[in-house]
Amino acid sequence: MPPLRQITFVLDEFALQTPAQQLLDRFLLGYRRDGQFHRVAGIKVVAHLAADAASTTGENSELSRRVADHGLKLASTVADALRTADAIVLVPRSTAIAPAEALVTAVLEHAPRGAACFIHGALAANPAAAQTALRRAELRQIPLAAGTALPLTWRLPPVDLPAHARVAEALIVVQGPSPLAELHALDGLLPLLERRAGGERGVRRVKFLAGPEMWRAANHGDWSWPLLSSALSRSDSPQGNTLLDGRTQDLVGRGVVPGLARDPRGWLLEHTDGVRSALLVLDGVVADYNFAIRLQNGREISAQLFRAPVPAQEHFTPLVAALENFFRTGTAPWPAPRSLLTASLLDRFRASANSPGQWFPTPTLAPR
Repeated sequence: MPPLRQITFVLDEFALQTPAQQLLDRFLLGYRRDGQFHRVAGIKVVAHLAADAASTTGENSELSRRVADHGLKLASTVADALRTADAIVLVPRSTAIAPAEALVTAVLEHAPRGAACFIHGALAANPAAAQTALRRAELRQIPLAAGTALPLTWRLPPVDLPAHARVAEALIVVQGPSPLAELHALDGLLPLLERRAGGERGVRRVKFLAGPEMWRAANHGDWSWPLLSSALSRSDSPQGNTLLDGRTQDLVGRGVVPGLARDPRGWLLEHTDGVRSALLVLDGVVADYNFAIRLQNGREISAQLFRAPVPAQEHFTPLVAALENFFRTGTAPWPAPRSLLTASLLDRFRASANSPGQWFPTPTLAPR
């Protein structure tokens, strides 16, 4: 790889407390790494703000402040922004799961051959667009990766799935609007499951659950109440009575989860190797992300995926460290098939969301 001299940010928005701000500021101002404050020395940071975003006064003022105080360079077009880039970070709006396909195409067409590119969020909103992006990047020798901070954030406690472990069932609890919550659930769980025996071989079918159907499915054994209890045991933000007087709660054991959950929804995934996983969006139950995995020998592994509060949102720091390594070496922080599977699953979720309780075959959802 050539020396890292210029990082270009192509942004659909720039405002405080967005991923765009968290990522750009760490490359522009520095971040904590290996116990010390680290600055990415000797590089030029360039930003291009999409035309519709550039018309927003607040976004212009935030970027202008960084131009005046920290030497950020602004470019009026994608082509100008990328002309001498060694690395590219493409960030959609914080309410979107992926950038517009046309913007991805423009970036990959104008990027210098060999420049590494990272897309925050999903690689694309559908598998066809994701495959097209991967092919275009491969033809132009552009190392390409996509994802969020969740695969690299701290786990509380710091556990991992043992390599080549035989997994029976997995579950993750997240919160938020669709489809962002689903993206976060996949980005939190798939990296763990990749470590199991045989790795990730794909997903055979999916089922959408909503409202009371969620609880009936658990009572029928489609997903596990005990595994949910294990995941929620790692939460430090249980809702309900804990907010009133600080009492501890066994949310599952006391049967209060259905009453706390606001518009609950979830997805069941049947992987091609027989592993079952559940993605549960439980607003009102807890306010953090937690997972649990049961091995075939009965052992359970669970932890919280730590998301630090504003303003620092330090869970972006491990991601930036991994991106700096990626930009210097050309080696992506995770395999491309994960990004393709994520895009494919999000597309399947959208297509089947109007038919809760039905299994939908997914013959194409296998890693490339």
